[in-house]
Amino acid sequence: MGSPATVTAVVCCTTGSCNPNTFVNSSDPNTIEYDNMVSTFHATIIKEGNGTFKVWGEETNADGTSDLLLPTAVTPANGFNYTGTPLKATAGSGTVSGEPAHQHALLTTDGLYVWGVPNQLISSSIKSTNAFGKIMVNGKADGLPPGVIPGQVKMMFGSYQTLGIVTCSGEAWVLSMTGAKNGDGTAEDATNNVIWHRVKTSASGNPTLDNVVAMRGNFRALFALTSDGNLYTWGSGTYINSGAAANRTYATQVTVPAGVTPKMIGMPAGRTAVAQTYYLLAADGRVFSMGYNDVKQLGDGTSTTRTSWVQPQKVTNQSGQGTGSLTNIAWISPNEHAYYSGYAICAINVLTNDLKQWAWGVNDNYMIGGPIGTLGTYYDPIYMPGVSAAANGLNLTDEVIAVETGGHTTINIKKSDNRFGYVGHYIHGSAGNGSSTDSQVSTYTYNTSIVTVCAAETSSSCYKPGITSGTALDTKVGISALGRAGATNADNWPMTRKGGHIALEAKTKAFVPNRVGFDASGNPVGIATVNFVEGMMVYDTTNKCMKMYTSQDGGTTFGWYCIATQTCPD
Repeated sequence: MGSPATVTAVVCCTTGSCNPNTFVNSSDPNTIEYDNMVSTFHATIIKEGNGTFKVWGEETNADGTSDLLLPTAVTPANGFNYTGTPLKATAGSGTVSGEPAHQHALLTTDGLYVWGVPNQLISSSIKSTNAFGKIMVNGKADGLPPGVIPGQVKMMFGSYQTLGIVTCSGEAWVLSMTGAKNGDGTAEDATNNVIWHRVKTSASGNPTLDNVVAMRGNFRALFALTSDGNLYTWGSGTYINSGAAANRTYATQVTVPAGVTPKMIGMPAGRTAVAQTYYLLAADGRVFSMGYNDVKQLGDGTSTTRTSWVQPQKVTNQSGQGTGSLTNIAWISPNEHAYYSGYAICAINVLTNDLKQWAWGVNDNYMIGGPIGTLGTYYDPIYMPGVSAAANGLNLTDEVIAVETGGHTTINIKKSDNRFGYVGHYIHGSAGNGSSTDSQVSTYTYNTSIVTVCAAETSSSCYKPGITSGTALDTKVGISALGRAGATNADNWPMTRKGGHIALEAKTKAFVPNRVGFDASGNPVGIATVNFVEGMMVYDTTNKCMKMYTSQDGGTTFGWYCIATQTCPD
């Protein structure tokens, strides 16, 4: 059994409304935020940069029954009657009478709130109604595990009939109804299904699983990463990098590939009770997979179950990418939150450090953008799946900065577009474009809605920092409220501000552009479309960003786009 490389960091939580250690910018495995986008079967919930959560799709309204056709803020004003400040959100989905069903959870500083179809995320014995409301678990008013308060929750993970919590101090807790995955040796029954269980490593001496920084999984098994780079799994049909699948009622160590420092972990939706699938992203950009492989979910060019780690392969040369093991991966996103009885929905999308996307596994309802005409085919890794020649689609030259795999869908965000991309099954508002149409989309469309996902804010226009060292031209024009302009002044302002066309400064007199709200069509409220001028800028009070009216396709079409991050080439 090999030994993992040591991760020299401590278990800790990030502070502030937005954790930037995520998506293609993720680095430190101890603080990566996995869940700024969570997609179930036909619904999505996101966290925006200002800490606001938005939700849309099937059974996402505050009544837990009706659909939201556009991204809608999870706020009391919209019927989500919580108190406190929102911290985390997750979801799980399964089936009722052969149809997908969804249940969501929101954690605030006041406690845990749940809405949607009972028994999809947590037991109906805890919450039997659909409408948004606070839950109590085992007599604890905030719904959290014993001794845990909301501000101590580092990660909240949801899957079908599964809710997991990792604390800032590294504890792992499970609230589960299936899969024999309580992690403490207890059985599934009416008593154990409605209380939190602290995950342990064995029955002897009652040792707890400590120093956990991430916990993922599905409704049959769970997978954990610790701050010292160790991996653990428990539940039904688990693998540990040696031997056949086995049921494990306690967390059991999984051997890490030799020389690998784990960065991220994941598990797709469980296909069978007797065998699960695992993914491991190494800090050096290599991806490893292990376990059940009936729908090519391991990505190794076969459909053979693997009892030890293998590497996904570029089986054919696609767009000059060559063949061999996938490398340079920055982010992984398997379908973890959705399960649908009788359907194969094991799939994964990954992003590279040079902002390209790969996907493999199931293409049911075109959920990964596999080639048209092959609705349910299983695929080896596809380079930039779901591409098209459409101006409002995904092109091979595009750069993708975030991705989330759902049960019948994939959502991504391009560096150049502040409307998310969508591929797969359109139904119940799942595309967030105002439509409830039931259809399939085999290539990505960005005819959706504007979102500003935390750490994935985008811009079609750009800004660059001023040149502050080396050879740089003086800034000749400036407006100052500090009384120091002029070459004869000791400050030599604005010439001392190098490399700019114009300088604006003040300490007590702020520069405030026009501030307007934006409607669902993506236009500023109160400004007639006939008055839109290329280059016009306003502050969008709805989506909290500075916007410019400009074009992304060489002047064919125009729209309002956030100016959020530097995107000019150096």
